[in-house]
Amino acid sequence: MNCQKVFNFLVDELEKYLKKNNLNAMILGISGGIDSTVVAAICHEVSKRTGIPLIGRSLPTKFNKEGEITSADLVGKAFCTDYKKVDIHLAYAAILTGFNSEEISVGHPEKYPIANGNIQARLRMIYLYNLASIHKGMVMDTDNMTEHYLGYYTIHGDQGDYNPIHCLWKTEVFELAKWLTEFYKEEDKVNAINQSLGLKPTAGLGITDSDLDEIGADSYDEVDEILRSYLEYGDEVLCDLYLNYNPETVKRVIGKMKASEFKRKGLPIWPLIENKE
Repeated sequence: MNCQKVFNFLVDELEKYLKKNNLNAMILGISGGIDSTVVAAICHEVSKRTGIPLIGRSLPTKFNKEGEITSADLVGKAFCTDYKKVDIHLAYAAILTGFNSEEISVGHPEKYPIANGNIQARLRMIYLYNLASIHKGMVMDTDNMTEHYLGYYTIHGDQGDYNPIHCLWKTEVFELAKWLTEFYKEEDKVNAINQSLGLKPTAGLGITDSDLDEIGADSYDEVDEILRSYLEYGDEVLCDLYLNYNPETVKRVIGKMKASEFKRKGLPIWPLIENKE
């Protein structure tokens, strides 16, 4: 991948979109992971050109590890016009208490980790969209192509208004991040990116220790190759994939892609009425 060309294109397109839609701010939730770090760098370049501020927020709960919080702080201070860390765990705990019912999953956080992880993601978006309303801006999305096909995002949660890295696979996000460590000369920016590169990719929702552990894969190289091959050739490529990779990993990756298909159809889903007469 030509990282210089890709980075310039992503910066140019974001600048055009902001100006076309008369937006006054970019709002970014910063996890400390590599995806939000790369998006922060893209937004930072646009901010330098246009003066449109990048407002970054780290919104941790008790499930976020210290390394993630430290990394988010480094990224926020290096790239954002306005950065703060706001602990949302009390708000999350209040929701759990307020909805405590045998009929509601949030009443049993230990039994329903995915449902409760989704609450955290949606709570973060409440905060970020409130900032976007205040500043007449838009919320940045940070999901990459690999996460898109695995369904690794929360509907009405970590989906934003504009996603500059949607067309990049996870391996390409890592490639772009490594290139950025050479592109930037400022020590704080290089340190922030390197810190993000050193973290295990995780949603930070207390569901699993890392995304790769959940998939059962050794690296994102194999996850991306499985996804790309299957998307291009379908079931015809299964025999080759089973020979080249752990069959259980292949089944998990493809299974997650199929199980999350409804997320990629666009919501809400509605029936098409051909004839109303």
